[in-house]
Amino acid sequence: MRTLERVTVTGLALFAAIRVSCMAAAFPFFTNVDEHRHVDMVLKYARGALPDRRPAAYENAMPYLMARLGAPDYQLPPGALDRSAPGWQLSRDELERRVAFNERFFSRLVNLDAFQSPAYYATAGAWLWLARHLGLGSERMLYAVRLLNGLFAAGLVLCAVALLRRTHPRDPIVRWGVPSLLACLPQDAFYYVTPDAMSPLAGGAAFLLTLRLVVAPESGARRYAAAGLVSAVAVLTKLPNLYVLAIARGSLLRRIRDSAAVRRGVALYALAFALPVGIWLARNELLQGDLLGVGSKVEVLGWRHNPVSDWLAHPIFSWQGFASFGGDLIPRFWRGELVWRRHELTWPPADAIYTATTLAFLALALAALPRRPRGPARSAELGSAAAIFVSLAILVLMSLLFIFPAQGNPSAARPWFDQGRLIDGALLPFALLYVRGLCVLTSRLPERARMPVAVALLASVCALSVVSDVWLALPAFHSAYNFWHLP
Repeated sequence: MRTLERVTVTGLALFAAIRVSCMAAAFPFFTNVDEHRHVDMVLKYARGALPDRRPAAYENAMPYLMARLGAPDYQLPPGALDRSAPGWQLSRDELERRVAFNERFFSRLVNLDAFQSPAYYATAGAWLWLARHLGLGSERMLYAVRLLNGLFAAGLVLCAVALLRRTHPRDPIVRWGVPSLLACLPQDAFYYVTPDAMSPLAGGAAFLLTLRLVVAPESGARRYAAAGLVSAVAVLTKLPNLYVLAIARGSLLRRIRDSAAVRRGVALYALAFALPVGIWLARNELLQGDLLGVGSKVEVLGWRHNPVSDWLAHPIFSWQGFASFGGDLIPRFWRGELVWRRHELTWPPADAIYTATTLAFLALALAALPRRPRGPARSAELGSAAAIFVSLAILVLMSLLFIFPAQGNPSAARPWFDQGRLIDGALLPFALLYVRGLCVLTSRLPERARMPVAVALLASVCALSVVSDVWLALPAFHSAYNFWHLP
C-alpha cells in the first residue's frame, strides 16, 4: 500500500509540474499581467540590486529582451495579421532598431513593483543567477524562470498530501481529491513570471505548518520557529497570505495557558514571523516613507485614498455590486486572467461550472462544520474557512481603500479587486473545503454509491479544468514567439 501511495503522490506532483511547465513554455513573453515588471525585478535581484531611494529605472537588459522575446499576440486585435517576426529571426540592423525603440520607451518608465514583497523575486533571482552560470542564453534563461513555476505547482501538491495524511487519513476522497484538484487547477498565474506563481506554495506550506501546531501544540520549538519563518515567507511573497497569521492567532493564542512549552513555542513563532517581515517593512518606511512600499505606485496609477466615512457607500456593499465582484472573482480564482488578442482566455460554460460548484460545495462544507467532531479534520476545515474568509476580507478592504480612475483595473465603474490570483495563496484551503463540500453532497446517497459518484464528479471537474485550459491555450501553442520555436 505504501508503494502505491508513493507512486500516486509522485505521479500527481509530476503531472502538476509537467502541465505547468508545458503551458509556461507555450505562452510567449511578455504577458498582459505586468510580466515585464516582474522580469525586471527578477533581473535586479539576480544581480543583488535591492530597491533604494531612487526611482527604480528598468534594467539595461530589458529593451533587448523585449525586442528579442516580446510577442504582439496579447495586444493585437482579433483577426489582425501579424507581419512582424520573432526577434531571433531578425537581421542585426532590424533587431538594433527594435532595441533602440524599446530603450526610448523604457527610459520614460520606472518599475512600479520595485518595493513589492521580495520573497519571490529573491527566489527567482537566485534561480536566474544559476541558469546564467549554467550557460543558458538570454531566451532560455527567462523561460527557465518560468519553468520554476512547475516546481512550485508540484510543491503545492506535496503540501496537500502531507497535510491530509495527518488530518483526513481515513477519508480517501478528501485525502486524494484535494491534491488531484490542485494538480489540475487551471490558474494561469503559474504560466508566467510573477509572485502569484509562488504564492500558492508559500501559503500552502505556511498553512500546513501552522495547522500542524494547532493539531499538536506540544510540538518542539523548531516546528514553531519553522512555521513562523515560512509564514513570514508567505506574507513576503504576497500580502493577502496574512490569512495564515489570522489562523495562528485564533488557534495558538487559546493554547498558551496549556503549558510553558506552548508559550515558548508561540513566542518563537511570533519572533520568527515578525523579524523578517518587520525588517522589510522598516526598510520600506525608511526609504519610501511607506510601510508597504505602494505609495509611488498608487500615485502613478492615479488612485486616491477613500475616506473611511465613505466606505459604507461603496458599490461592493450593494447586491448588484457584490454579485458582480464575486461573479468575476470566482472564475478568475480558478483560471486567472491572461488575454490573447485582447480577449480574456475564458470559456463561459467552464466559468459557470467553476462558480456554481464553488458556491454550492463551499456552502455545504461550511454548513456541515458545526456537526464535525473535534479532531484534526475539523481543525483543518475550520482553518480553511478562516483562510478563505480573511482572504476575501483583504480583497474587500483593498477595494475600499481607494478611489479609482475611469480607466484601468480596478476602475471607477468596477471599483474592486476581482483578480483571483491576488489570493491564490489560499488555493490549498480552498481545495480542501471544495472537496469536503462535494463529499457532503454525496453523503446522502446510498453507501455503495457515495464513493463512485464523488470520484466521478471530481474527475469531471478535473478533466474540465485540464481540457478547457489546453483548448483555450491552443493559439499560444501555435505562436511563433514561444519557447517551442526558439532556435
